[in-house]
Amino acid sequence: MDEQTMKKETEKARRWNTVIIWIFAVIFTALIAAICVFKYQHTYSSAKWANDRENRYKIAGSMLDRNQLVGMTEAEVVQLLGNEDSDGQTSFKMSRTYFPPETTLVYYLGVDFMDTNWLVISLDAEGVVTDYCIDVT
Repeated sequence: MDEQTMKKETEKARRWNTVIIWIFAVIFTALIAAICVFKYQHTYSSAKWANDRENRYKIAGSMLDRNQLVGMTEAEVVQLLGNEDSDGQTSFKMSRTYFPPETTLVYYLGVDFMDTNWLVISLDAEGVVTDYCIDVT
């Protein structure tokens, strides 16, 4: 191979290396952006909870991680999550438990796939949270 051909091949290899580096940089940037968007969409805030009822199931896990519901009073739960969304719902598919409406707060989380998700919070006689679960109807 003569010197001229070698220079052309070297230049061609450099261009391909540059293109490949840019492709990886764009993919990496898109991946980081997607992770940030996902994290934002799945992070609890009181504004998201109040304004986006249909997508609460996405942020419910974050809300439960940030707030220790067991031991809270009913007033503290209502301050955190607002008034309950139940229309008298007292039984759910997964738990197969009857939840008396007098000692239960029920919050609508939205529809995930085909099931309607609910956050079910059980209270004792003094109005203190004893347990909670996410269930479906």
